[in-house]
Amino acid sequence: MSRISSLPIAVRVYPEKEISPAEDSRASNQKRNKWRGPNAMLVFDTETRVDATQRLTFGSYQFLINGECQEEGLFFPNDLPDQDRKVLERYAAEHPAEANNTKLKLLTLNQFVSKFYLAVYKGRCLLVGFNLPFDLSRIARDATAARGRFAGGFSFSLWPYVDKFGNELENRFRPRICIKHIDGKRALKGFTARNGCDPEDLIPEGSPTGEPEEGSKFRGHFLDLRTLAFALTDRGYSLADACEAFEVEHGKQHAEHNGDITSEYIDYNRRDVLATAELAEKLLAEFDKHPIELQPTKAYSPASIGKAHLHAMGITPILERQPDFPKKYLGYAQSAFFGGRTSAHIRKNPKPVVYTDFLSMYPIVNINMGLWEFVTAREITIEEHCEKEITEFLNCVSADYLFNPDTWKNLTAFVQIIPDGDILPSRSKYATASNDWQVGVNHMYSDAENSTALWFALPDVVASVILAGRVPKIVAAFRLKAKGKSKGLKPISLRKAIKVDPRNQDLFKVVIEERKRLASRTDMPKSEKGRLDKALKVLANSTSYGIYAEMNPQESDERVNVLCHGIDPDPFTCKVKHPDIPGKYCFPPLAALITSGARLMLSLLEHCVSEQGGTYAMEDTDSMAIVATERGGLIPCPGGSYLKDGQPAIRALSWKEVEEIAKRFEALNPYDRDAIPGSVLKIEGDNFEPKTGK
Repeated sequence: MSRISSLPIAVRVYPEKEISPAEDSRASNQKRNKWRGPNAMLVFDTETRVDATQRLTFGSYQFLINGECQEEGLFFPNDLPDQDRKVLERYAAEHPAEANNTKLKLLTLNQFVSKFYLAVYKGRCLLVGFNLPFDLSRIARDATAARGRFAGGFSFSLWPYVDKFGNELENRFRPRICIKHIDGKRALKGFTARNGCDPEDLIPEGSPTGEPEEGSKFRGHFLDLRTLAFALTDRGYSLADACEAFEVEHGKQHAEHNGDITSEYIDYNRRDVLATAELAEKLLAEFDKHPIELQPTKAYSPASIGKAHLHAMGITPILERQPDFPKKYLGYAQSAFFGGRTSAHIRKNPKPVVYTDFLSMYPIVNINMGLWEFVTAREITIEEHCEKEITEFLNCVSADYLFNPDTWKNLTAFVQIIPDGDILPSRSKYATASNDWQVGVNHMYSDAENSTALWFALPDVVASVILAGRVPKIVAAFRLKAKGKSKGLKPISLRKAIKVDPRNQDLFKVVIEERKRLASRTDMPKSEKGRLDKALKVLANSTSYGIYAEMNPQESDERVNVLCHGIDPDPFTCKVKHPDIPGKYCFPPLAALITSGARLMLSLLEHCVSEQGGTYAMEDTDSMAIVATERGGLIPCPGGSYLKDGQPAIRALSWKEVEEIAKRFEALNPYDRDAIPGSVLKIEGDNFEPKTGK
């Protein structure tokens, strides 16, 4: 075999950033203080020009207390042309406000932001919008690059003052608003500090004493409904879609937008504000059904919801309850962490396939490997020097052995090997035209001169054994052990409907089983079942993998020292401009075991297909498109290992053979068979003719 060409690989490390006293103090305050939701909210929306500047033309707002509109008005920029201003003046005079017995107010932008300051900053009410960053940027008077915790984002000034010469300048006795985008659905938002704070502005949120604290900053209560809807459902919405999904009475209307201010277009904008206010009520009501203390303005993603549920069950993060967990093992596990296995096995050559998909892959892996025991353990210990035991285990591995669920309980280990043709995941630059590091599963060889040893999660090594047919050279190994139960664990009721007790129940098992039982429940309306189904799905997905791998990049103005734990026993220090910080529930051993367990499941499926002489067209994390026809047989394909009419060919399995393979995975079904009968490998509905079901 030729080894002329080679690719470098990138290896992850577990980073430790030095925490400043200020950051440590802020973290302790966040733990101590609890948020009390305000009973008032300011809801607003803006309209803009249709050119590239998208400058503000007008907007509208509602101020509500306990859900009742107290004031409604329109606002416009100070430089709005006279003809447009007259349209707004005429409209305000002719149309009543939503609030009882009040008139529709008409304000200049300066007047509106003054109300904004009194309500949102001084009054600490809830500021509500749909895609708040855009609307906030439209009412800002200037923008600069943000610094500190918002570095990489924007800092907006809203409040001006007029000096003695008549010049309008930034009022530095008012805070700025900083916005830093995380992605298209989420952004960090908050007020900055300001000069000349009043004592009440220095009272921390949820302060037990109500006394001002020097250096305290009120960041505001910014509720972006687009973000909250995404966090609750793991789905991106437009305002119209969200109103429909959550059954808002006065949903969004549609109107042609050409930049002109007309009575019809003002109606449209006011309706958006009304729809947004009603959607806020619906989303907050849905949020309140979760037994969590999370501030809804801090629910940035489904992971936020998932972590809050773990906290509600009394499950503290592993590294909080075991702060002395050896960092070198975190480094070994982090170097062994890779995402899902994905590949295009047959490229640019269409083939008939049967598309198969595992039912909730990550929960299945968690349950079969018994990983909930580690999440709830009193202590996780390391069993070192188990190379002999694991070598003996690998020598016994076979497909039949892996179809025994008890085998999976033995996979919570990590192995250091010197690769020599073993089939393992790696991170490299596979595309010469790209600078991206991508994950692939390949035959891997160590550098002949250095014989570099790398760490892998045991499921990945098991996958290599069943695919490559050989046991690799093991240098070192360690196994994780879960001991006892963490103190303080307590039962909760998921969305006030399903009780789960972490002391004696596996969360993943309960959630998936109850989702499947929903269809037969007759004690709730269809809409409620749909919401509960979505909530359970979000909870299962958000707690079964991502939170254990979470790394949050920190924007910084200067390079900072980061202590890195990797494939070697000793750490090293490097200077990094934008360091990653482990998330609250980050624990690399769990993250690496979960994804490697999923890759092993796909490898087991690949083995079953290859055993029948077949192949697959593609795979993606929890699914595989197996080349198959009704009766099977050879079909032409470049690079195939068979010949048909003198041309390279591959063997398509028959539909029946695929069904038999799927049935084989019934042995790995960890669920109550009354709730989820049959195999965990499903032949997807896409394979069937819609009308006949054949």
